[in-house]
Amino acid sequence: MTAEPVRSFEDFYRAEWASVRRAVGFTVGEPDLARECVDEAMTRAYERWHQVAAMDRPAAWVYRVAVNQARNRGRRRAVERRKQPPPLPVSAPAVEVADPAVAVALSRLPEDQRSVVVLRYYLDWSVEQIAAGLEIAPGTVKSRLHRALRRLETSLRESA
Repeated sequence: MTAEPVRSFEDFYRAEWASVRRAVGFTVGEPDLARECVDEAMTRAYERWHQVAAMDRPAAWVYRVAVNQARNRGRRRAVERRKQPPPLPVSAPAVEVADPAVAVALSRLPEDQRSVVVLRYYLDWSVEQIAAGLEIAPGTVKSRLHRALRRLETSLRESA
C-alpha cells in the first residue's frame, strides 16, 4: 500500500469528510452522532495534521477516531440509561440506504463486523486498507467479513 500524497488539511477535509461521515454513520447507526464524532475527529486531525498527513490512510485514522468517540459516548449513555426505563425497540436505523431491509440487517451486526462491511463495500477499501485503518490483522478482517456476510444473508433471507 502506498502512502497518499501529502495535501493540505483543507483539501483532505473537502475530499474525505462526507464519505467518512457516511461510513461512521453506517457503522454506529446514528447519523447525527456520526456527524458530531467525525467533526471532532477532523478537529483532532487538524490539530496534529503534520502527523496525520504522513500516515498511509489519514481517512482511516479519522474514521477510527470517530468510531472510538461514538463508542465512548455510547458507553456514557448506557450508564445514564441504566436508571431509566428501556426505550422502545427501533425497527430500522436512521441511515440513508436504498433498501431498508439491508439497513435493518446491517444494524443487527456487531459493530466490529458492521465496521468491516461498511469499509469494504461502502468505501470500497481493500482488506489490507481496512486492516491498516482499524489496526487489525488482514486475517481478522477476512473472518469478520465472512461472519458478517453470513449473518446478513441469513437476516435478509428471514425478512423476505
